Amino acid sequence: MLLEAEQETKPSSAEQIYYLYKMEEEKKAAQRKQTCKRNIANALVIAAGYLLIYVIGRFIWCDIRESTLMGWLLFVRPSGEHSYLYGWLLSSNLFWYAMVISVLPSVWGRFRFSVTTTVGFLVGIIGGMIFGPYPEGAAIGHSHYGWAIWGAVYMISIVVGIASLRCRSSRFNKHD
Repeated sequence: MLLEAEQETKPSSAEQIYYLYKMEEEKKAAQRKQTCKRNIANALVIAAGYLLIYVIGRFIWCDIRESTLMGWLLFVRPSGEHSYLYGWLLSSNLFWYAMVISVLPSVWGRFRFSVTTTVGFLVGIIGGMIFGPYPEGAAIGHSHYGWAIWGAVYMISIVVGIASLRCRSSRFNKHD
């Protein structure tokens, strides 16, 4: 009777395997949850970067005295020197498309790509504002090429971001 009681409390091999399987599944689920949280936090950081660029542009080129705070944030058109590129990015919605292109990959764990395109966006807008107005030899009526500078820099940042993804995946494949 004592021997039988001892044998009953000891789990069988199948029960042990099932217990280990359940523990491994719980561990994987916890890792997926943590990865998901990290990816969402990274995406929020990238989105905050774009919103910071947006608000800084609003402070520089939009007069807050013309409207309410919400009107200033959403509807007042940029004016003043060097506001052409910023205003064009907003009016054509390219500002927001670029933000989506940068934020979404971060949600899927491609933070390096997101950072690269965000930096490319910022460098492109600054370069376009500095080097775009009134280029020497511009055709009549074409007094600002900031859009071309911004577009070229942003497209290059996308290519560099994709290349960084490929380098990273090939590096992981070598270690497998």
